[in-house]
Amino acid sequence: MAFEDIKLTIPLEEGGQRLDSALAAISTYSRRRLQRAIDEGGVYLNKKRCRKAGRIIQGGEKVRIVMLDDEKLVPFSESQIVWREQSWVLVHKKAGQYAQEALHRSKGTLPYEIAMALKLTPVQNKHLRPVHRLDKGTSGLMMFSYEPKALQHLQHHWQKAVDKEYMAVVSPAPSWDSQLIESSISAKADRMGRYHVDAKGRACKTDAYVMERRDNKALLRLIPHTGRTHQLRVHLASLGCPIVGDTRYGGSKHKRMMLHAKRLNIKGFAMRSRETELTWSVEPEGDWEW
Repeated sequence: MAFEDIKLTIPLEEGGQRLDSALAAISTYSRRRLQRAIDEGGVYLNKKRCRKAGRIIQGGEKVRIVMLDDEKLVPFSESQIVWREQSWVLVHKKAGQYAQEALHRSKGTLPYEIAMALKLTPVQNKHLRPVHRLDKGTSGLMMFSYEPKALQHLQHHWQKAVDKEYMAVVSPAPSWDSQLIESSISAKADRMGRYHVDAKGRACKTDAYVMERRDNKALLRLIPHTGRTHQLRVHLASLGCPIVGDTRYGGSKHKRMMLHAKRLNIKGFAMRSRETELTWSVEPEGDWEW
């Protein structure tokens, strides 16, 4: 796939034209390709995403065009909605789906697809955000909300109010049957987008248990007690047993990254009109083969 990130300034003499026509006149891209980029959400006008190909420009605007060609999206289905109440929406994310808007697209991402499926109002759509995040290659339970105050409140109490459990297939299989991993992780990623174990980094804690072994692979049950970016991926790779399909961290090639957010428990928190405890669990789908 070819990723392109282009920055342009629209000449003053192009003022009065449609956005797609002006961009076609000053770039090497066809008007049709630019219309698709605009529709997907990959075009920014003066640093703001612009979804209107017919917008009349004045000239002098700063434009950014971000495109990823030949990208195959995993379609969203309403059947992925596990639970909905008030402003809360819980979905069973598929591996390969974007958990949030990407730089090159908003259309096709979970916030966009959920808003369309639930026919949210423009205001609700504007505020729809993930409460927590899953990497694109990870499947499993993911919570969204379109009420800003409720979202911020749960995020503030997330560490104490929420328990999560993951499944992962690793290779090679570890020599241990259970492990408490407490390696700190760097606060910033390197230029390849990878985080690293760093004694001066942010504190992390993961419980790992071997549930099954097959040849040189193992199915693990993982309980993260902190929520650092790429925490499970970094922790397992640092022990010499990277997740299958996680090539960024040394895992063997596979049709998907074998990491699944299986269980989500929210306790002692007012998700409804009173404090309650809610638990959901979902199994991986048909692409989970090892």
